[in-house]
Amino acid sequence: MSAAKGDRMGPRWGVLGAGAICNDFAVGLVNNGSTITAVGASSAAKAEALASRVKASRAHGTYEDLVNDSEVDVVYVGTIHTMHLAHTKLALNAGKHVVCEKPLAVNEAQARELVDLARAKGLFLMEAMWTRFFPAVRKVQEILKSGELGPPRCLQADFGFVGPTDKSHRLLDPAQAGGAMLDIGIYLVQAATMMFGTSEPDLMSCTGQITPEGVDSEGALSLTWKDKGSASLMFTLHAHTPENAVFTCERGNIRLYGPAHCPTRMTVSKVDGARGKFREEDIDFPLPKLPAGQEVNYPHSEGMLYEVQAAEQCLAEGMLECPDYRLDESLAVMRLMDSYRRQMGVVYPFEKSE
Repeated sequence: MSAAKGDRMGPRWGVLGAGAICNDFAVGLVNNGSTITAVGASSAAKAEALASRVKASRAHGTYEDLVNDSEVDVVYVGTIHTMHLAHTKLALNAGKHVVCEKPLAVNEAQARELVDLARAKGLFLMEAMWTRFFPAVRKVQEILKSGELGPPRCLQADFGFVGPTDKSHRLLDPAQAGGAMLDIGIYLVQAATMMFGTSEPDLMSCTGQITPEGVDSEGALSLTWKDKGSASLMFTLHAHTPENAVFTCERGNIRLYGPAHCPTRMTVSKVDGARGKFREEDIDFPLPKLPAGQEVNYPHSEGMLYEVQAAEQCLAEGMLECPDYRLDESLAVMRLMDSYRRQMGVVYPFEKSE
């Protein structure tokens, strides 16, 4: 299968799902001038509605029809958490490359199954951790790697909003892998692995709040890597937080301003002589403009364009994973989230029989 097909000699996309996040990713495809061959959903009506908005060539009323479309090279999976395993396997087994919305799966065992399958079939697989592709986050990585601020020592990050109250909502439903960690805590965990690497932390302590239904509505993690540094992470579905992330090194710090999981502003502070004195540099990274007639559902989803461009570059170069967010890092993040849920006592109903 060639990734160099379609009107603009790029990969031909299939969008699996027709919800809010699928819309926003598809808008990124439109903004990039990508070829959207098809949208597939649980009903023809849903697929047709999104296909019409983003001018996909056709709509499929089943997921099976989408992955078996001979003019689709790569599938974006944007269904709910609990369907990522089944739908990503469906696409991989049909011989398609896959970009799967985060989290890649519900737990490490599921994620490893997908990674092993993709590697066995020689297909590209990427967890859609869109944060990594924002220019501000790339700048953070550049500064950390350069060593200009000295060794990384501490990460402080938060993410919170007032969540739904309907107990059937996916965020609150154990059967749909609800809870704050898999939805928003994952962004903070990946910030920690970005700063300190994918090795297991030497110490990890967790606390938080569990709903009567058994999902985490709030969490706090303290992680320490011996001889490296520590991370302090807090996320909640009970309050709107500043959503900043501060990467502190020996000789300065980098602050990403909220929303730090899709940032457009940062400040780099370098120690300037006396304790507590810094030379500061503010840097802005304006969002791409939306294509005419398109709308997005989530804050800064205009930045989906960056993720699309990264995935297409990987495919054009024949890569099987993205160097900006490797599959081993996806697995490391899943391990940390599994550890958190074990400490918190969050077990999903379908895991009890696994």
